[in-house]
Amino acid sequence: RRISTSGSTRVAAGPNVGSSFHVVGGQFDTVFHEGAYRLRPGGPEQGGAQALGLTVAQGGFVELELPEAGTYPFVTHVMSDAERGARGAFVVTP
Repeated sequence: RRISTSGSTRVAAGPNVGSSFHVVGGQFDTVFHEGAYRLRPGGPEQGGAQALGLTVAQGGFVELELPEAGTYPFVTHVMSDAERGARGAFVVTP
C-alpha cells in the first residue's frame, strides 16, 4: 500500500487465528483493541506500541505516522504465516 509522509494511517485487523500485527520501523500512537482505546494521542496513556496482539475473533485497529519516505514491511509475528504470504509493506512517499 502506498501512503504519504503527511498524516496518520489506520490499519484495521480482525483475524480468524491469533495474530500480533507489527510494522517494522513504525510505532503505533493509537491502539484500539476489542472496543476500547488502549493508547491514543492526548489520552491518559503514555508511550507508543510496537504490536497489536489479537486472539481468534477479536478486532481492533492501530494508527501510526511514518514521517520518512521508505518501505516499511509489516508482519503478524506468526512467521509460519509470513512464509505462506501473510506479510506486506507500506511504501511511503513524501
